[in-house]
Amino acid sequence: MARASGYARATAAVAACAIVISLLTSCQNQKVTGGSSVKYPPPPAAETSDSQSPPPNKTSAKQQKQKSKQAPVKYSTSYENEIKEVFDLAEKGDWDAAENRANALYAREPRDPAVQRLREWVRKRREQSRERAIEDRIRTLDARDSVFNPTLKSLATEKKDRGLPPRKDVRDAVQQIEATPYIPPTYGKTNILADTGLLFDFESRQGRMSKILDKEISVHLDDATLESIIFTIGQAEGINFVADKSLPAFQTKMSINMHRVKLSEFLRYVSRNLDLQFQVGDDLVWIVDAKDPKKIMEETRFYRLRKGFILPAQLGPSEVVRTETRAQNAVTVTEVQKVDRFVNDLAPPTPSIERAITNFFTGKYQIDYERNIIVARGTREQLDVLEQIIKEFDQPIQQVLIEARFITVTQGAFLRLGVIWGSKGGDLVVEAPADQLGMAKLPVSSAFTWNWTNVFGVPDLSAVLTALEQSGESQELSAPRLTVLNNLPATISDGKVQYYYEEYQVKTTILERRSSSQLVPAGKPTKITAGASLEVLASIGGDGKTVLLALNPKVNSDVQLTPFMTITDTDDTGKVVSKVDIRLPEYRTQDLATRVAVQSGQTVVMGGVLERQQNTYVESVPVLGNLPIIGPIFRRRTEIDRPRYLLIFVTATILSETGEYVIYTQEPSTQNRPTPRPDEQATPAQTP
Repeated sequence: MARASGYARATAAVAACAIVISLLTSCQNQKVTGGSSVKYPPPPAAETSDSQSPPPNKTSAKQQKQKSKQAPVKYSTSYENEIKEVFDLAEKGDWDAAENRANALYAREPRDPAVQRLREWVRKRREQSRERAIEDRIRTLDARDSVFNPTLKSLATEKKDRGLPPRKDVRDAVQQIEATPYIPPTYGKTNILADTGLLFDFESRQGRMSKILDKEISVHLDDATLESIIFTIGQAEGINFVADKSLPAFQTKMSINMHRVKLSEFLRYVSRNLDLQFQVGDDLVWIVDAKDPKKIMEETRFYRLRKGFILPAQLGPSEVVRTETRAQNAVTVTEVQKVDRFVNDLAPPTPSIERAITNFFTGKYQIDYERNIIVARGTREQLDVLEQIIKEFDQPIQQVLIEARFITVTQGAFLRLGVIWGSKGGDLVVEAPADQLGMAKLPVSSAFTWNWTNVFGVPDLSAVLTALEQSGESQELSAPRLTVLNNLPATISDGKVQYYYEEYQVKTTILERRSSSQLVPAGKPTKITAGASLEVLASIGGDGKTVLLALNPKVNSDVQLTPFMTITDTDDTGKVVSKVDIRLPEYRTQDLATRVAVQSGQTVVMGGVLERQQNTYVESVPVLGNLPIIGPIFRRRTEIDRPRYLLIFVTATILSETGEYVIYTQEPSTQNRPTPRPDEQATPAQTP
């Protein structure tokens, strides 16, 4: 570092001495005093057309070149002290101060060639010195961290290989590559948007003529032609009608007596009865012949749906059977595709909005299901019908949250909950809320007292579940929870799956002296699930509060494959050659199917399915209990019967579009109470 700086100072001193010598030499050649200034030649006079050009110089180009080489650059002797101060600062290596003094001197005398030369030289040397200092500093730091100057800490902790520091151009290229963003800055970030309403409106913009046609007018004309009626109304209301007056319908006479009728309704009547087409533009209304398709103006519009479509939940065809039938010169190709749905919710193959468009829109259209876009082409009247269809069908689909609990309780806990089962003859009366038909009391036969249904609110349900948990005599089998769309079925199940065969084929093997037969399973195995399952269909009523539920809870337990039949094969000597056991499932099922109407947030409770666990225990005195005749005296036989009841809780809650629970509070009101019958009305007490 010290050698480099000494070399720089020596170079600067030599250059400064050379400049001083050249300046002194120029001053002697000019023979001017130290205080004199440079005299610049006056500018040449402007040439005019009357002036005569001087005779051409006959000096050769070679002589002029030699003369220019011999003429030295002349510098003035002005500002010698200032120039010397600049050189002194340069010799000291203070290039910043030297550049400042040179710039100040240049500001005082910008036309002096010596000042110009000095300022340019100082600027270049300052830049070179600054770049050299930066490069030396970089190499010093790199050398400190390089492998040739390691420290004990770097040797102990450094894990990567290090070599010589790269060149400056390599470092710049690497730095530029590292600064280039390969991943967008928004990658992995969450963008939270405020719900400010709809992002777009699928309805077309109404022009000036459409707004005028929605105005109500009053017209009273007798025996007037359609031409005079149309143009009279147009002139009065400011409507620009354009039509061919030679149309036959214009000569039709009619009488009009309208009071506060929309003009668009009157034009629809004329269009339907006189075969005219009114094509409404932004500033004009064209009247053309409806029978001529070439004159009908059509438009193409794009509509983006907000809520999308409900399509069948299915993948591509798993099996395709292609059949070609040739008859004479015609070839008929029949293709049968087998498609398996992974959600069997009875969703139609075509969305409802597409079926409505097909039935009621007379124009052309195409649907892009991936982007939720409908492209349609037709007249403005046809497109208005399409927009109305989209407006009605493109609405949020209501959802219902279904929460179910399958719980088994003992008979003691069941009775403590206040559920009384009818064990005697007669009818069991269950109080139920009045429905739309006014049915308040429903008699239930004693033959069906094993089944019970009731409806709880949220507080009642919490109390029942708390009581069951605290009793310690309950067991929760399953607690499924799922969200379903309005009027679309759903299924949820939990359990162990087993398979068994229902079909068998006989395989016969013929040997030299005997034959053997063997049963081989055929077809696909049948599946049976052990556990709890729930099939549900929720339908939201028109009031937005009532939920109509179709429920089918099912519990399969104690599933096991038991031998149903044993087939043996014997040879001629009667020896058993093979034996095959046909096993069929044996299980206990608890199934219930019903329909019920509840309010949003209420819970329907179904239960009463009885399951008895019967166990027999034998206790005896050792040795004596096994003696004949007197053995029963020393034995005791105990039979234990433990009945358990299945309770199924199903809660239906309507969800809003944003996912909140929609629960309505019940206010006390007497409007929905059933009217008492005449024989039940109270009669005034008679006084004796």
